[in-house]
Amino acid sequence: MRFWEAPIKLQKMLTQQQYNGIGIVAKHCDLSKLAVAENEANNFDLSELFCGYWIEITEIITEVEAKILNPLLPTPTNYAKKLELLNGGFYTDCKGKERPFQGIYTLMAYYSYARYIVLNGFSDTPNGLVQKTNEFSIPKSLKELEMFADKYRNMGLITFKKINNFLCSNNEIFYYSNCPTTCGCGCDDCGRTKAKGYGFKSSNINK
Repeated sequence: MRFWEAPIKLQKMLTQQQYNGIGIVAKHCDLSKLAVAENEANNFDLSELFCGYWIEITEIITEVEAKILNPLLPTPTNYAKKLELLNGGFYTDCKGKERPFQGIYTLMAYYSYARYIVLNGFSDTPNGLVQKTNEFSIPKSLKELEMFADKYRNMGLITFKKINNFLCSNNEIFYYSNCPTTCGCGCDDCGRTKAKGYGFKSSNINK
């Protein structure tokens, strides 16, 4: 396995607050399944969306979170822009206008939640994989769950495109993003993911 194909595991999970306004993550949600969903999103969605430079983004996450946890550490280079990349802010478009964008944490939440929707409906038992149910609820069909998950993947794709515009408008800092001199990503495979975690491989569905 080449080093850039190695699975990426971030230091910590997203917080409940980072999921607020994204999906209906119950306070008593299955954290083990949520962790699996986040890990899958990192390695099979985000690593492909970012044209192979997701590793540089994860290094920024690690660097910024280390500084937040220990303010005595040296301030990272371009710290303000890196914070903006993670938390969201504004970018300047091709016409010189400021546009808002949601950050990397929101993007991670969209794709993680899309996978969690499907994962959370099933449980592993000594007798095999079963669909969760109880006497007070009727589980959604797998098809309904997949359609709901695709909704969040599509919102994630829109979020990614705006983040990519931020990266391109700050190309002197995020030089590894392969952006050309004009707005947009310089990689033909940018913005597409192939592994949804269910069914056949495909690109994002636009609805």
